[in-house]
Amino acid sequence: MRSIPYHYIFSLFLLAAITALTACSQRPRSTADVPVILSHSYRVSIAPFSQPTSTAELITGQIPTPQGKIEEKDLLQLDRQLRTILTSSQSKRNYTFLKTPLKKTSIAYHDAGQPMALKDWLAYGRQQNCDLLLVPFVLDWHQREGSRAGVTQSAAVHLQFFLLKIASGTVMSRSVFDEKQRPLSENFLELGSFLKRRGSWITAEDLATEGMLKAKKELGL
Repeated sequence: MRSIPYHYIFSLFLLAAITALTACSQRPRSTADVPVILSHSYRVSIAPFSQPTSTAELITGQIPTPQGKIEEKDLLQLDRQLRTILTSSQSKRNYTFLKTPLKKTSIAYHDAGQPMALKDWLAYGRQQNCDLLLVPFVLDWHQREGSRAGVTQSAAVHLQFFLLKIASGTVMSRSVFDEKQRPLSENFLELGSFLKRRGSWITAEDLATEGMLKAKKELGL
C-alpha cells in the first residue's frame, strides 16, 4: 500500500482549517465580537495620535521596554488613516478631528512610576468643548525590515484607544491592539490573519490600520 504524500495531507488539513474558519466567521465567537452601538446623541472628538514615553503620560498600562519610537511624519499619517476609516461611506456619525495636541505638563519625579495622564486628557477635553474624546496612543512601533516576500524583522505595533466621557470624567471604553506579525509555522491558530494578509509580510502602517478597524468596532464608532 502506497503512503500518502506529506504535501497532500497538509493541503487537506489546510483546506479543513479554512472551511472551519469560514464557518466560524459567520457567527460571533463571543460577546466581544458583537459590534458596540454608541448613541448618535454623543458628539465624538478625535485627538491626534501621540506616543507616551513615560509611565506618567499613560492613562493606564506600561511603557514597553525597549520602546520602538515612531516618527512625527508617521503619527500624522496615522491621523489621516484614522480619519479615513471613521468617515467611511458606511459611517453616519459626525466627528470633530482636533488639530491641537495635548500639551505635556511637568511630572513630579515621585509620581513618574504611575499612569497619571487621565486628568490631563479630561482637562484637554473640557478646553476643546468635547462630549466624548477619543485618545489614540502608539505605545510601540517597529517597522518591517525586508519586503512583502521576506523579512529580517517583521512589523510590530502596540496601539491603545481610550474613549473618554468628559462630563463624568471617566473612561467609557478602550481598545488595545498589540500585534507582531509571525510566520504561520509558529502559530497555526493565526491562519485567519495569514489569509487576510494574503500570505505576505505587511508594514507597521498596515498593522496599525487593523488596530484602527478593531477599535472602531469595539468602541462603536
